[in-house]
This record gives sequence, structure tokens and C-alpha cells, in this order.
Amino acid sequence: MSTIPSILVGIDYSPSCGNALREAARLSNAANRPLVCYHVLDEGILSGFRKFNSYDEGGIVDYAREKLEKFIQKVIGAAHEIHTAISIGHPFEETLKMIEEHHAEMLVLGSKGLSRLEGSHVGRLASRCLGMAPVEVLLVRKNQDHPFRVIAAGVDFSENSIRAARRAAEIARQDSASLRLIHVYRPVVCLNDGFGGLGSSFPVSLEPSIIEEFESRLEKIGYELGKEFDLQELSTRVLTSGRVSHEIETHLEEMNADLIVLGTRGRAGFKRLLLGTTAESIMSHTSCSALAVKPGDFHL
Repeated sequence: MSTIPSILVGIDYSPSCGNALREAARLSNAANRPLVCYHVLDEGILSGFRKFNSYDEGGIVDYAREKLEKFIQKVIGAAHEIHTAISIGHPFEETLKMIEEHHAEMLVLGSKGLSRLEGSHVGRLASRCLGMAPVEVLLVRKNQDHPFRVIAAGVDFSENSIRAARRAAEIARQDSASLRLIHVYRPVVCLNDGFGGLGSSFPVSLEPSIIEEFESRLEKIGYELGKEFDLQELSTRVLTSGRVSHEIETHLEEMNADLIVLGTRGRAGFKRLLLGTTAESIMSHTSCSALAVKPGDFHL
């Protein structure tokens, strides 16, 4: 098995997975990485058929591989280097195995699988992978059938948010897209969303020097990225709100963004908090595609 890092894309034949495949192919070509397309045969479904004498697991795997190869040919045709993989088991566990086996540096998924979470724009597998897969995870919406045109990156000035901004700049250069760096300042009087906070409607007097400092820091980051990646359209915006996720989601809609890039956090022992509540809310509910950038020391 090659040790060259790959781009891994999951195929479940949902409405958004075709665009996920196209985007994965574009990224693998741009980065000169092999593209690995995989499909998981759910163990829970197959187990019900094993009691029949006519059950032929080898035949099922062969059929699944043939179907996958035909789907790839139909969607993207022949690419520079494509590998296919079929596995049997739990989709999330098999995805983690695929990441390790194929030395994946990015996982690309359609944002909505066949199993849907109520009130969310992401499927169950995508939701788990966002928080727990040890690589970058790109969720592609079903209406994302073209290169990215308007990209946003959330910056809270942490090390990993700067990494996320750099990845956003790389993609903006690749797609000749505009890039906006966003920081949301939450006044101290506004507590965490959903935990009895006073909320953004509470009258707060903001010290102009605080906003100016954040604007200056964000502009400096933008200037350096724009110069390094030779970006023609880069802007910065400091927003103020007690509800960070809501403010970013609203701003993404106003600017018609088709990709949001966010850094996530890794916290061993707290699996439900691996993604971070703000990033999780944005990636689950925004209507644009989303890229989760993991810390360099991320682990489960």
C-alpha cells in the first residue's frame, strides 16, 4: 500500500455525494494526490440476509465495486489516479480504517447522507467525522456543482484558526475565489449561547479601542495571507454579537458564501466536545459547504 497522502471521498449515492466526488477530484488533481473512493456496506443491513442459503457475500462485494466504478466514470470520468475500496462494517468505524489504510490527509463527504439529523444540514456519518476523524473534513452541499467563488474563514486568533485561514487562502488561490476573514467579538457581559446568557439584545457599551484592536489584528493576518498567496480579493470583518454561531451563519448568507473554513479543537477524553460547540453549530446549520481543519496534535 502506498504511503503517499491521499484524498478520501465517501460514496453513499445520496444527492450530495456526486458533488463531493467532483470536488475531491479537483482537490486531488490540484494537490497531485491519489483519489480514493470508498463505499461501506452496512453490517447491520447485511446481517439480516446471512441466514439465507443464497447469500453470497463475495458476489455482493463485487456488485458494489462495479456499481462504484460505474458511478465514478459517470460523474468524473477518468482522473489521474483513482482507487476504489469496498468494506463491510459500521460506516464510521470503516471510515476511520480507510483514513489510516490510505494515509488520507482529507476526507470529503456529501453534507447529507441517506440518514438525516432533524434540523441539521449534515448526515449522521458526516456529523461524527467532523468532530472525530483525525484529518481535515470537507462537507460538500448538493448545490455545490462548481469551483468555490466566495470563501469565508472564522478567525478567533488561536493557532488552529490561523491554520484554517491559511487553508482557506490556499483554496481561494486554487479556485480564484474571494476570501473574507471573520472574527466575532462577544462582549464579556454576554455569556455562552444556550447557557443562560444575557444574549445579544442586552444593552452593551462597547469600547471602540477593543474593536479597533481586533480589526487591526485581523487586517494584519489578511495582509500577510493576501501577499503570500497572491489573492486579488481578500477582506476582513469584525462582527459583534453574544451569539457567535448565529452571527456567522447570518453573515455567510448575506455574503453568499459557498465555503466556510473553521479550525476545530482536539480534547482527548471529551469526545462530544472535540469539534467545539460554535464550529459544530455553524457546520451543521449553514447552507454552504464547510471545511473543518484539525489541530496538528489532534487525537481521540
